[in-house]
Amino acid sequence: MATVLHISATAIGWWGNGSGKWMPLPGPDAGPVWTVTDLTEEAFVEVTVPRIFGSDRKRYIERQLANSFPESRLRCALATHKTGSFMSRLAPPLQTLTAVDPSDRVTTALDQLTTPLVGVWSTSMLLTQLGQQRSLPAILLIVLSQPTGMRIVFLKNRAPVLTRLVATANTATEQAAEVLRTLRHLENTRVVERGNHRFAALLLGTAQGLAAALAADRLDAVDTPLANSLEPMQDCRPLLFDQVCKNPAGQLAPLRYRATYLARQVGKAAWGAGALCLVAAIWAASGNVSSLIRDQGMRTQLQASLGQTTSKIADADLALQTFGVSPETLRAALSLDTEEIVTAPDMEADFRSLAHIVSGINGARVKNLQWQILPLKDSVCSQGNLAAPTAAPTAAPVNVTGQELAPTRKVELQLTVTLAPGVGPRLKLQQATNISRQLSQLPGVRVVDDAARRLREGDISAGNTPSEGDQDLTYCAVFPGGTAAAAASAKDDKP
Repeated sequence: MATVLHISATAIGWWGNGSGKWMPLPGPDAGPVWTVTDLTEEAFVEVTVPRIFGSDRKRYIERQLANSFPESRLRCALATHKTGSFMSRLAPPLQTLTAVDPSDRVTTALDQLTTPLVGVWSTSMLLTQLGQQRSLPAILLIVLSQPTGMRIVFLKNRAPVLTRLVATANTATEQAAEVLRTLRHLENTRVVERGNHRFAALLLGTAQGLAAALAADRLDAVDTPLANSLEPMQDCRPLLFDQVCKNPAGQLAPLRYRATYLARQVGKAAWGAGALCLVAAIWAASGNVSSLIRDQGMRTQLQASLGQTTSKIADADLALQTFGVSPETLRAALSLDTEEIVTAPDMEADFRSLAHIVSGINGARVKNLQWQILPLKDSVCSQGNLAAPTAAPTAAPVNVTGQELAPTRKVELQLTVTLAPGVGPRLKLQQATNISRQLSQLPGVRVVDDAARRLREGDISAGNTPSEGDQDLTYCAVFPGGTAAAAASAKDDKP
């Protein structure tokens, strides 16, 4: 519920609005309090400000406030209505100040508050803001009638110039006399020019017949929705209370009175920012949470699949035991059959290839031949006085799917070929080169010990007489052996 502390010249009262209607209260509520003053100490002062900007202008205005209202801490500078040139709009030459001076009565009431204070606003300030609406004339006389007296505020060019609180009877005659006395004062002080000019008056809650009495003396009542909605002699304080609960400009109380309220507002803002950050963090982490849920689901599926696979393996082991032999013995037998029988290198094909190569050399015959199956790490060609390997690059063996796989073993072949008697050195080199070339062209074969290379590196002389054993050509070549892929394919092909 909105609570207002109303401090007038005659009494201090509490008002509350809990159901859309302002009603008097016996005391303050637990919520924050708005304070409205209606005192004779309310005043406006207009000062001239040099063309300074920023913090210099702010400090200058603060000094003017202290000089104009030395006995009050309830003071502030009003927002300036900017007109004229660009520089005048940027740094207005005139500044209106307002205060409740002296403010002892108000500060005493504020010191006794036990609830947070939102702020303090004067009735003169609230009426000024009502009169500054664009729909109203720039020069305006505002008359507010209340049970405690009549408030008169005069605006010139939408800036407040004068405010009065008059204790008068609620009759049209007496109210008109006070309004005219105010107008004469303005003319005598040359705030307005004396003459036949007519002025506008905003009448709020005044006595019936006041508009007609003022019209006879150059004051015309302004027709506005605000004034027409009020009945004559109606209490206008709820209108001011509604306005002050919107926290308008012109708040007068210093910070030390409002510290509790401002701290709560900052705390609410901090809680709101924290909640917003929490929502943002939850939204940002929602993607990670969903990913974790998906991963957990996949893990559950994999565990279920692993359990099914383990069960199938156990069933297979159980089925193997029905044959009368252990699963390890059966696996060893299958592995031996695959490696030593099914995937054994084809010696017949290798010999056929050699026979085709040697038969192409006129008068040549095979003198010595060794065909051996060896692991990859062992080698016979590199032993003895053989030359270093000069293997040609060969393609890696592939399985039926085309995937390259490393061989698990190899075949090394040592070959000695005897040429026909009477072959000269040049023909011997030519025939040795022919044998080396044909060996290298066999699929997967690389020549490690090449007789043709040794002849090319030696001293070839056409006039030398050949000795016994010079017609022999020695080769050592590596043929492809079985592969892991072939073994796997052989196991898959078994019924």
